[in-house]
Amino acid sequence: MLAVLKPGRQFILILAKESGRTMKKTVSILFVFCVMATNGNAVSWDLDSFYSTSHTANIKSNTSKLEVKWEATENDNWFGYWYAFSEGSAITINDDYEGDYDEISARTMGIWENSWTKSTQINDSGTTSYYFNLSVVDSEGDPHPVTSIGPFFIDTEPPGSPRFVVPETTTSANIIITDIGATDAVQFCISNSGFDVCTWENLTGSQRLWSVNNELNAQTTIYMQFKDDVGNISTASATTTYTETTETTVNIPGVRAIPTLTHWGCLIFSVILILSALLCYWRRPLKGLSR
Repeated sequence: MLAVLKPGRQFILILAKESGRTMKKTVSILFVFCVMATNGNAVSWDLDSFYSTSHTANIKSNTSKLEVKWEATENDNWFGYWYAFSEGSAITINDDYEGDYDEISARTMGIWENSWTKSTQINDSGTTSYYFNLSVVDSEGDPHPVTSIGPFFIDTEPPGSPRFVVPETTTSANIIITDIGATDAVQFCISNSGFDVCTWENLTGSQRLWSVNNELNAQTTIYMQFKDDVGNISTASATTTYTETTETTVNIPGVRAIPTLTHWGCLIFSVILILSALLCYWRRPLKGLSR
């Protein structure tokens, strides 16, 4: 007697012999083998590559456009992709996922694409993490979550409250700039020529000695920029005017101020003194003759 048993996906062939009246059975197991019941080769859901073209995970950047690219070899069972950007944590896009996601076909006009790129614009302070999540969708419409990449941190906010203080007027070509600073700034640069021409230096104090135009009544506009650790920049400016040195008068009780002479006054006074001396000289001989 030949019996074929099929437990699960294993086929077992057993050859049994019966002998006449004694009903003596001799069972010989000839061989056992296993055949995997599939429709062909096993399907892989692995990508060839999956990375961001604009950012590096765990490194803060001031680039607001987050772009992701993936590549895959053509597979007949691949129909397309489900994808989504997420904040705070990675997500798994499967049949149980109830959030928002987008779809993209793996082929255009029946031609395999080989690579795909997706991007989004993000403006943030650099404290929130961002991820890109992807699933491969097969020809039956079932998603197969691949992986997620991230976290990415994006800081597009410039240093806050940029400021510095200069005197409104000055009688010196050198002034002291005070209260220099901006929130989260690590560098600053200063110029009298505009925001385009300056040299960056570390922001280590709140005061700076600075030179201005020392022509009479000349105004000098001072331009200052502040930069944070990822390159965001904020600006501020202020103006000071160079004026003539003025003398101060001190009033002391019981003491009168001595009037001062101008240049012409000094000249006239000198002429009077000379004429007086000559007159006195001429009069002396005349008195001698009269005696």
